[in-house]
Amino acid sequence: MNSFVSVLLVAAVALAGVCALTEEQVKKADGFAAECLTKFEGLTKEAVGKLRAGEFENVDKNQKCFVKCFLERAGFMDAEGNLQEDYMIERLSLDREKSKVEALVKKCSEKKDDACETAFAAFECYYNGKASLF
Repeated sequence: MNSFVSVLLVAAVALAGVCALTEEQVKKADGFAAECLTKFEGLTKEAVGKLRAGEFENVDKNQKCFVKCFLERAGFMDAEGNLQEDYMIERLSLDREKSKVEALVKKCSEKKDDACETAFAAFECYYNGKASLF
């Protein structure tokens, strides 16, 4: 299993440690990430790994659209670029206090000019706000 992928899944869903992942979920995440990685020419595992590590400066369009693709595959964003707040809250509340999860999801669900920007902004917000869930 690619550890960067499993951590990315956690990060993508509020991420970076919000919920425990089963082996099946990690395998799904590996598949989502591998599929999304092939969609963006020139995008590397290293570039995606920077997102996972919270390195948000100099993020390019491919990295942002990778996050969008990943969130779509995970069910956290629809094809039109809308974040699926209810589903996110449901999934993230399995092992965290629901009111805290709701507050973070609401805070991080700001619609941007395009779907890639929305996905990336949500990802960055979740990453930076994950401490509020503990």
